[in-house]
Amino acid sequence: MVKPSEESEFDLVCKEIQKNGYVTNNHKEWLTHNFGIRFLTASQTLQEGKIKKYVFTPSGRILWIVTGKERNYQILPKANFCSCFDFYFRVINHETIFCYHLIAQNLADALNKYDVIDESDTSFARLMNELLMFPDQKRKLTIAKIEEVRKVASEILFKKKEVVISTLLETLREGGFERLTTRHLVNILKSDKAKRFKCINGLWTLLFDQ
Repeated sequence: MVKPSEESEFDLVCKEIQKNGYVTNNHKEWLTHNFGIRFLTASQTLQEGKIKKYVFTPSGRILWIVTGKERNYQILPKANFCSCFDFYFRVINHETIFCYHLIAQNLADALNKYDVIDESDTSFARLMNELLMFPDQKRKLTIAKIEEVRKVASEILFKKKEVVISTLLETLREGGFERLTTRHLVNILKSDKAKRFKCINGLWTLLFDQ
């Protein structure tokens, strides 16, 4: 459950980062402690330059976009809103305060580290329509994405030794794979050519002797 003070504390951290112009070790410790993999994914998103600020003329309207692993997401900073699944399923239910897209946008804004894209007002409707177009839920992951899922799963299992599939799924969704299902994840792990994953009595573990 989200604590009422977390949002104001995060706002304070972002203001300190903006004032300093960089993220201190204390900031990293706080962000890691409070957001875990969400902060790590947000940091990677920031480093990869995936935060876009569209500025429309002559209205001056602003549109924040974060490029995720599966699609682009709209951010409304003042409302702390994101159009991703993690926001709708966990932020709204008060399981966490921010999805990683919101964390990335806040940090990008504080560090002034984002791409500015100038567009005319006539392009606004087109861009919004593109954002509202929902991709096919049954679209298959690429081979590279599947290997990334296995990589993250192996890292989790290396640390935790044994976990249920729901824990793996939740962590992967926090890391950006919002549309991954339990059945899909199980198939990905079972089809691993290196045979690194095994399920015993409902607990998944990593095989080190393969």
